[in-house]
Amino acid sequence: MVTKRFKASVVCGAVSLLATSLVVTTPIAARQALMVTGTVTDSSGAALPGATVQALRGNRVTGTTTTLPDGRYQLQLQAAGSYRLRAQLEGFAVGTVTLQLDASETQNFQLGLAPLNDTIVVTASSTAESRASVTESFSVFTAEDIQALGSPSLAEVVQQVPGLNIASTGREGSMASLFSRGGESDYNHVLVDGVRVNVSGGQFDFSRISATEIDRVEVVRGAQSALYGSGAIGSVVQIFTKRGSPTAAPRVYGSFEGGTFNTTRSDLRILGGAQQRIDYQLGAAYRGSDGAFQEQLPDGDRFDQSSVDGSFGAILGDQIRLRAAGRYGNARGRAVGPMVYGPGDNGTLADSEDYSGHLTFDHTVNTRFNHSAVVTYFRNDQVSNDEISDPTYNVFAVLAGKPGAIFPNSPRLVRLVDQTTFSTLAADPSELDAGQFLASTPYGVSDWPYTFASEFRRNTVKYQANVTWLSEQVLSAGYEYEHDKDPLLERDRTAAGFGIANHAYFVQQQFVLADQWFATAGIRVDDNSRFGTEASPKISVGGYPLAITDGAVSSVKLFANVGRGVKNPTFSELFGSAWVDGNAALTPERATTIDAGAEITFDAQRWLGRATWFDNDYRDQVAFQYSPGWGGDGIPDYLNIDGSQARGIELEGGLQRPIGGVTAMASYAYVDTAVVASVSTSEQFQPGQPLLRRPRHSGNLSVNYTQGAASIHLNMRITGDRHDASRLGLSRLSDGLPVDITLNPGYTLVSLSGQYRISAGLTMFLRVDNLTDAQYESALGYPGLPRAFVIGGRFNLGK
Repeated sequence: MVTKRFKASVVCGAVSLLATSLVVTTPIAARQALMVTGTVTDSSGAALPGATVQALRGNRVTGTTTTLPDGRYQLQLQAAGSYRLRAQLEGFAVGTVTLQLDASETQNFQLGLAPLNDTIVVTASSTAESRASVTESFSVFTAEDIQALGSPSLAEVVQQVPGLNIASTGREGSMASLFSRGGESDYNHVLVDGVRVNVSGGQFDFSRISATEIDRVEVVRGAQSALYGSGAIGSVVQIFTKRGSPTAAPRVYGSFEGGTFNTTRSDLRILGGAQQRIDYQLGAAYRGSDGAFQEQLPDGDRFDQSSVDGSFGAILGDQIRLRAAGRYGNARGRAVGPMVYGPGDNGTLADSEDYSGHLTFDHTVNTRFNHSAVVTYFRNDQVSNDEISDPTYNVFAVLAGKPGAIFPNSPRLVRLVDQTTFSTLAADPSELDAGQFLASTPYGVSDWPYTFASEFRRNTVKYQANVTWLSEQVLSAGYEYEHDKDPLLERDRTAAGFGIANHAYFVQQQFVLADQWFATAGIRVDDNSRFGTEASPKISVGGYPLAITDGAVSSVKLFANVGRGVKNPTFSELFGSAWVDGNAALTPERATTIDAGAEITFDAQRWLGRATWFDNDYRDQVAFQYSPGWGGDGIPDYLNIDGSQARGIELEGGLQRPIGGVTAMASYAYVDTAVVASVSTSEQFQPGQPLLRRPRHSGNLSVNYTQGAASIHLNMRITGDRHDASRLGLSRLSDGLPVDITLNPGYTLVSLSGQYRISAGLTMFLRVDNLTDAQYESALGYPGLPRAFVIGGRFNLGK
């Protein structure tokens, strides 16, 4: 265990360093105008007109110009001193140089080709790095990508990532869980503008963030606990909301849409900057729907969600940047049962409210050293209940398959029948096809009233320092304090002590060789008040055997990663509830994840191909085991077991540079999961069975066609058969053997959308979701949304 004295010294040292940074001043150079001139060319020496050249002092842009048709530029600066010059042009790598200017000077730039769609990625290493140099398995979605998808929420966005699958209870706003490469749904570390928004134990509902709030999403697959600690065992998903720019004029923009099921979605934002030092953004978003199943449910199917978010940034001097941001969201819906098998529940609700915010201090001392400190706060209040005990109902079904068999030979539903038809078939089984049998619920399906509530809170303080040595090598180190608690849980137990504090220390070294080969090694040590000390290392390597060119084979990139992940138990697993007894002796779940792959581009990066292999080993997983007296008998209902494993491949290919206005991207994932050990007697969790709701085969296809002001987008999602559980309590008629529906058939969803830019400030769009009106169940018993039509527009008022 790390001593308290050491913890205190680290905190005091960080505070002292921050205080020192705030009073550091640099000498004021003599006020004399200086001129920087030069040319910007490509690797062959040809002039690059229209390139942007900027001068920066610390974090502040002090001058900007554009190259002339012959590639020449001229940039006037008001004072001598140290500057960082940056030249950039779409399709080319960014050129940077640091100059100590005492007099006018000439500086030429020669820009090499950049990877197509190159951008800055921060989630993979917690530092800003070029997308081309990232060696992890990652995906990035921009605001334009999300608009083309027409996604109503974050859930539909992340499902485009190969190897990731969303399982939901079907309806608009229903609970959406993410399974990354076969991991559990609480194995994803989720950040909104750097603030961790998972609740206790890593749980997160991906339906509760509207797509209109999002400016960019970064998804990194594999264990990332070396940087992010508990919960980053399967993936890290970071959402960046909209932000203003210090150099931008004020503008107002937003969107509005309406469609089938009385669905409406809208957002409105104002953002901009002032004096090249201040940026701001304030926005609100709403989505609501009567729901596709309002006529089938006794209480209707209404869902409403709204959010407000804002941010403010300021550059102090040339080297210090302050940023504050906050978000509030609330959602109101219902928690219906498996309505495919019987009537929906009466008297249910599923409401949530969440608050998140951060205050960040960044200080760029010089070109070799920068550091930052951030304070964050997250609060999530949830209420889910069923106030009415509905009458017991019976299920009569024709099934096929073998009870207790390993998937895909396990039982599947052929059709539901009424009691009269069931009795007729029971009297004359010859009407059944070969391999089919009858099953029913001898004791019926009961509805039990319940109430669940939580008031989760998390406070975090983090400090990180980055040192650049030998020009491109970056060493990062830092400290993070996190405190989780649920005041409601404490009040219910009439005792304090349910909070969990965590002190973390991390270090990471990023190596670069010849701007072509990359490696990152890091480790994080977590000292937890309940779970003790955990060390999580990770190593990533990769590079370009063939650097980026404009040839027939334009680049070849290789990469590999190995990391260790940890995930702490949830509060309910530790402390229990009225229904179950917790186990205070639980230890964190652990994983070792490995992946390796290759990426190749052709014809000056017009075509892209990528293949990734992965192997994940999950250990010490928390499993539920029934005790004789359920909650209150003092016998723990949760324990750690050996766990499960997942391995597979991910394939991606696409047309990145348009041909005749067409671009396209396709992906396929093979995810083979298996239970290694289990304490359950249920057929769903026997060793060798695949894990629930993880399709073995899945894929995506996205095609865009653009011609002038018009564009059309086609998106297809293919989900294969999955191992699942209906949990109805069925028995086979012939011998009374317990049986369950465990095979959920695959499905294909197609959406088609089109948009037309009427003017610079107005674009209209039309979208059809589930174009073929496919009938499917994302989770057994919960029907997916039928075909729906949406029409709307996006507006942008300002420069």
